[in-house]
Amino acid sequence: MRPEGLPVIDADLCTNCGRCVAVCSTDVLVAGEQRPAPDGPTPCFVCGHCVAVCPTGAITHPSMNPEHFRELLPWDDGVDPRLLFDLLRKRRSVRSYADRPVSEEDVMTLIEAGVQAPSGLNEQSWHFNVIQDPDRLAHIRRRILAIYVSLLNMLDGTLSRAMLRLTVGNHAIESLEEARPLLNNIIAKHHDGQDRLLWDAPTLMVVHSPEEDPAGTESAHYAVSNIMLMATAMGLGTCVVGFLTAVAERDRRLQELLGVPPEHTIDAALVIGYPAEEYLRSVDKRAAAIDFI
Repeated sequence: MRPEGLPVIDADLCTNCGRCVAVCSTDVLVAGEQRPAPDGPTPCFVCGHCVAVCPTGAITHPSMNPEHFRELLPWDDGVDPRLLFDLLRKRRSVRSYADRPVSEEDVMTLIEAGVQAPSGLNEQSWHFNVIQDPDRLAHIRRRILAIYVSLLNMLDGTLSRAMLRLTVGNHAIESLEEARPLLNNIIAKHHDGQDRLLWDAPTLMVVHSPEEDPAGTESAHYAVSNIMLMATAMGLGTCVVGFLTAVAERDRRLQELLGVPPEHTIDAALVIGYPAEEYLRSVDKRAAAIDFI
């Protein structure tokens, strides 16, 4: 549920510079002769722009804890773009992890980085489920594999394939066929004691949001991007587990193992841990398709 309330302006501190009015994209704040006032026609999204831009600290918001605001470095003293590029290049999908747990403190730091991301209409509707129990991780792994074994078996039967097509559609059938060699390898490796789904990582994070939020999935992806970059800066590795999210929406048993309520959408899942190997150089990326219009 969206927090309620309107910005509060301290008359003694306000210099009526107009910056808060300029950054209020929903016109909640309107200019006044002595100071702005929250008399606009639209509801406040509680974005905090007015609080963040005020040079004298004259603005507070009843839905925002003032202790959570931090002074930021000015642009001239900010992160060197070259260092940021190095961080972006250093992030890789890690599929080999050291036998070392990720602390709760580090997990909380990652989530704090995640929630700095933008979200549609500032809903911030994301939820983060953190799973570190080895038995539950093993159960989740087995459930995902059982789902894919069943799907591949259905592909091989005339009637079952037709039923599957009616259930998931032609595109999903084509995707399954394309992924069949990889899935067969994952299943075979599992029988040999090798984890090619969760990669024996010590932590699984599942990000989900209410179905009623139309921008929930997109917002969750922004948060996950922040998490992956922060993990890289902290010496941690991450890997998005698309094989989990691809089937979780249709399997209530898997959703229960992940702790996701039925009225939520599973937006992303990623494993987190300490990389067993350090990557020493960036790799080539395909040239972007660019049109200036």
